[in-house]
Amino acid sequence: MNELYAVYFQPEDWLAFRENRRFNPGDTVKSVFPSPFPFYGAVRTALLKKYGVKLNYHQKVDLSRDLIEKIGDENDPGMIRLFGPFLYSEQHGEKKHYFPAPKNVYKHGSVYKIMRYFDTEVELDDLKLGLAWIPEYDNVQEAEEKYIEARELIKLQSGESFVLCNPENFEIESKLGVALEKSQKKAQEGMIYTMAFYRFKDGGFFMLTDSQKTVEELSKIDGVFLGSKQRWCSLKIESFSHNIFKRIESKEIAIELITPAIYDNGIVPKEGRFGEVKIKAIAAGKKIAISGWDYASGKPKPICQAVSPGTVYYLEKIPEDDENIIKQSFYNQFGFGRFVYIPFKS
Repeated sequence: MNELYAVYFQPEDWLAFRENRRFNPGDTVKSVFPSPFPFYGAVRTALLKKYGVKLNYHQKVDLSRDLIEKIGDENDPGMIRLFGPFLYSEQHGEKKHYFPAPKNVYKHGSVYKIMRYFDTEVELDDLKLGLAWIPEYDNVQEAEEKYIEARELIKLQSGESFVLCNPENFEIESKLGVALEKSQKKAQEGMIYTMAFYRFKDGGFFMLTDSQKTVEELSKIDGVFLGSKQRWCSLKIESFSHNIFKRIESKEIAIELITPAIYDNGIVPKEGRFGEVKIKAIAAGKKIAISGWDYASGKPKPICQAVSPGTVYYLEKIPEDDENIIKQSFYNQFGFGRFVYIPFKS
């Protein structure tokens, strides 16, 4: 992988990424962890304005071939190649970067451990797989923390003791909203709803890229309007020094998804393989709904069911080509299907 850069989105105020469905009177609407699509949309909009393109809501813009090559379209990211988003915090000039915690981590007492591989046969979607299992019986609990900081992830990859965490730099609050009449600034009758949203203290979201062209394009803008109600986020780009994507030295190897993945066979790729490598066992969470907002039509895009970040696949051997694993996922060109290597034991 080429040199990595982190693109930081620091919100001025609260941010919300709501479920892609229409409001009903009295609804409580979830604020979901965002997919890459809102960030692509925000960046593209900011770049189009920078290039002098006038945007009108519910109207598709005719772009020159040169602009399409730069910012892409619904099927191609163009020069904007990002993956994420992830969370970060910053205090006294020091940033911490948080990734999804692996689903195969549990706590034995106060120690975090990785589930072992048990060679058995369990049927999953017409496949016969082994098990990721917990060998201890006493003083075992599910890890409540949902994230792992970059330096702790490197410790896990090296076989050292590590810890998980829940970042303390953001809160999820509730906000009362009122739906407006179309083309009028007055409330629709009975359309009052409650929406959850993120409020960051120090930090925000970040995405990663190894594309110099992406860095050059994004360096042209100071910030973006992001999420529901289009809240302002300043944008900064810095070199990302944590080498979490390296291949690790382990006889028993697994991959952990750090972004969602959409496979042709549900929770696993076709035939239960990543290219030439067979999947031995899976530690997975619930699937998540992935969609987006069609700016031209003003309607949600079709929903896809994705494998959630943090899902771990135990492999029979290390793959020959990392790109073959990434390309198993739909929308991989938009950052879906990204992973890191982690070890396991039988």
